[in-house]
Amino acid sequence: MASSGIFTERWWNVARKSNATQGPVSPRDQAVQERLEALRSEYEKLSEKRIQTQTMVQNLEEQLQGLREKAEAEYGTSDLEKLEELLEQRRQENERRVTEYQQHIEGIKDQLKAVETETREDQP
Repeated sequence: MASSGIFTERWWNVARKSNATQGPVSPRDQAVQERLEALRSEYEKLSEKRIQTQTMVQNLEEQLQGLREKAEAEYGTSDLEKLEELLEQRRQENERRVTEYQQHIEGIKDQLKAVETETREDQP
């Protein structure tokens, strides 16, 4: 593609020099020049977009690497399947603990009711 750009640049320079020395530009040459200018503009836009995309990809790769390192440090792995398994284990553990806590609260309520009942029965 670079050789194509060099060819186009050389053609463009030759066409400009010949037009300057030969006088008026033919409609055919004018149409070709206009197409070439439009293509150059489009090429420049695409080149800018390519650079932006490459920069974005590089930034995303750096972010991904940082996240992998963080996962390794915090969870001992960055493997997605292992992380999903670990998440499931932790969810199950949380559910178990919530159930135990609920049972503990229910036990406290039952004990409190028993104390209240005893207190009422002991009063005249």
